[in-house]
Amino acid sequence: MRGGAFTLIELLVVIAIIAILAAMLLPALSRAQSAARSIKCRGNLRQIDLGILGYVNDHQRYPVFNFDPFADERNEYWADKIYPQTGSRWTNALYRCPDYKGVTLDGNDDAVPLGSYGYNAKGTQFVNSELGLGGLFSKMFLFDDPETTEKEISIPESRVLAPVDMIAVGDANLAWLAPGMMRLYYGVESPENFSGMAMLDINSRYHLQSPSWAGSEGILKATRARHHGRHNIAFCDGHVENLEEPRLFALDDASLRRWNNDHQPHRDKLTLP
Repeated sequence: MRGGAFTLIELLVVIAIIAILAAMLLPALSRAQSAARSIKCRGNLRQIDLGILGYVNDHQRYPVFNFDPFADERNEYWADKIYPQTGSRWTNALYRCPDYKGVTLDGNDDAVPLGSYGYNAKGTQFVNSELGLGGLFSKMFLFDDPETTEKEISIPESRVLAPVDMIAVGDANLAWLAPGMMRLYYGVESPENFSGMAMLDINSRYHLQSPSWAGSEGILKATRARHHGRHNIAFCDGHVENLEEPRLFALDDASLRRWNNDHQPHRDKLTLP
């Protein structure tokens, strides 16, 4: 009579079946984990967006990207401005996307914050823009008029004509930062990294991902790895969408309108490589 023990062949067959099942389950598990990270990111953006809307409710204008009417004073960036509404600083968990692999650092007088999320500061214009939400946002434009006030350079709430279709904040454009740049601008020792620069900008996206741009291959790889090439985006009415990266940065009129507070495409303002 045969005993109750398994033969070697039977054990190998069982092991093979388990391995096959595991291989089938791992992609599904990976997708589920990725979906959970994306949901967490969208939750962060929802809270940040509510902070922006709370600021707008209090001041009837959007926070400027950064403001320094006196060239010798520190910059205060958009996330600093909404701290009373969010209760979170730039380096706190609220501003950290679980799928973001770059560096998170506060901004300073010479360099913007590095981190997960970016503000639609400029719309479709590359510099010195009143089309987005950030206003005339940098101290470099204020040297000649130190009496300029924050209110004078900010975007009034009334200027955003279609809040439901106006991008406010989302996963930031990623840029390549070499160790020397990290040392020079942030005073830290860091390996090469691909980090967001607190801005969501259509012109920067095309420049940074252009083959002629230093580090573009790594930028593309890091961008595609985050949310499987999708972006989480919060709008000026408070809702959040998960968009394919090419769709977000498409150059048709309907897509371009979403960047500008007057809800016009302003294709002529683009500065593409």
